[in-house]
Amino acid sequence: MKRILLLFAFWGIVSFANAQTEENGFDWGASAVEDTTVVDSSGEEGDQKQEAPIVKPYERIELIIDSITNLITYSGVVEQEESGSDSLYIRAKKWASKQFGKEVKYEVDQKNQKLVIKASLPAYAYGNKYTKRSIGKYDFKVTLWIKEGRYKYQINNLVHESIKSKTGNTMRNYFEYYYTTQTNIRQVDQTLRFADKDITAMIENMKKLLADPLFVDEDEW
Repeated sequence: MKRILLLFAFWGIVSFANAQTEENGFDWGASAVEDTTVVDSSGEEGDQKQEAPIVKPYERIELIIDSITNLITYSGVVEQEESGSDSLYIRAKKWASKQFGKEVKYEVDQKNQKLVIKASLPAYAYGNKYTKRSIGKYDFKVTLWIKEGRYKYQINNLVHESIKSKTGNTMRNYFEYYYTTQTNIRQVDQTLRFADKDITAMIENMKKLLADPLFVDEDEW
């Protein structure tokens, strides 16, 4: 009789334990597995691969290529309504002598009112606005078409001639070569930038000297 009572008591305890297990949703037969997933501070799983920095390609200077000659060209038309063609022609020759020296060479086409100047400028490499060093000279052709009340200028056939080496040799390269070569890109591009700076300044000086002189009315005082 005691064995029967003990058997019923044991059966009751086991039934109560199983009921508690099912209620809590825990499976005693399941093995505990350790979570080894690595999560970084950003919340993403696994190690993050560091991306290589993006290197932008070197941007070369942009110059104007004449569609007919395929030459690098500086050009423009200046309107001066009060300027006569004879006056502009005289001013142009004075500007050329002052800019390039009295020995500058002209080619005059009076019929077409055209003045062609074969000229050169000293070439410099600029460290900053206070320092520069000579890198030879620039040779080029300036053409001026003169009409009543306006003129047109064009600068092309641009060549860079380097300083003489110890052997006495110089190198001459057209700007078009510098503009398209894939060799020493940064170096030749810097030369074009220096040249553009000096040629642009020369054009501004030309416009000032070809402009009409200021007229001061003596009645206005």
